[in-house]
Amino acid sequence: MNATGEVAEAITHPPEPVVKMSMLLVIAGFALLASVILLSFFAWATRGEKDGKADIFGQYVTVREVAERYKAVWSPGQFWPHNAYTHTQKRDKGSPLFKVMWTFFIGWFVCASAYLIFAGAVEAIEVFREEAHLRAALCVAAAFSLCAVWPVLFRIGSTTNNMAMGISASSMTEGEKGGEAPIGNATHSKTKEVFLWVAFAILLIAAIFAVTGSALLQAWTLPGQQYGTLIFLGPGYGLFAGWLLFASALNLSTAISYASYPSGTLRWPETRTEYTHRDSLWPPALALVISTIAVLILDPTIPLPMLVAILLFTPRQWTHLAASLVCAVGIGVATLLVFLERAN
Repeated sequence: MNATGEVAEAITHPPEPVVKMSMLLVIAGFALLASVILLSFFAWATRGEKDGKADIFGQYVTVREVAERYKAVWSPGQFWPHNAYTHTQKRDKGSPLFKVMWTFFIGWFVCASAYLIFAGAVEAIEVFREEAHLRAALCVAAAFSLCAVWPVLFRIGSTTNNMAMGISASSMTEGEKGGEAPIGNATHSKTKEVFLWVAFAILLIAAIFAVTGSALLQAWTLPGQQYGTLIFLGPGYGLFAGWLLFASALNLSTAISYASYPSGTLRWPETRTEYTHRDSLWPPALALVISTIAVLILDPTIPLPMLVAILLFTPRQWTHLAASLVCAVGIGVATLLVFLERAN
């Protein structure tokens, strides 16, 4: 009977250090929650013009208005677009994907923060990889903090210089609010170019932090019946890392497009460049990078944001379908490796 009891204990408590209560987890939860609150505040503070008034940072343009002129054919647009032409047309509203994703992350990580605090304070919940939890949460919190300041940097150089002349915001054209001449006459702004690259660097660093957080914890391979971790931290960390990798690539595309076409890659409202509709090797190359990361750190959720964005919110061109396939393969391979890891 003693031998049987020892076997049952070994199954209940796999060969990893385990604690019943953890102040480190509580700290991790509060750090993550603070970063989510910071992001929420900056999301509100960088909303652009409201009732003819600038936002807290004195800017009238939104992130969408800055990026809209330079979107590529693989930038997410409306759901299930008919073709590349309609996809790249000027729209008064941005893609619903961006709002849905950021709302999801804010809500999800509020729940994840609460789980970490609860798991660290309640003795009945076993805590594996205690220090890894803290390091991972701090990395993800750093990523959220960088994402919070990103909209401020992304819009620098696109603020208006017309308000000093008494022109109301409501009467200005979109280009005037952005501090740019109308399409076809836009001049290159060194300030704007520099900060588009700075914003890309910030977002890329945030993505690296998020990937590091997922890699440090490897939540999908935690031993035992860690349902809370599998529900909140496994998909949360991976989806956030995958989204930031995809978003940083979009920022890079915007910076390159502005450097090459200051007046915009889309010539509205009618004349448009053939360049906009060409297939690009960016999506399959980016999908390969993201899928490789997912396989290396055993996180099958990392390619999912790009798969959803490319498959459902961009035209069905061969490069987009190829990128979707690569993402799907990455998810499948990473899932298989996680299954094998947990079976050992």
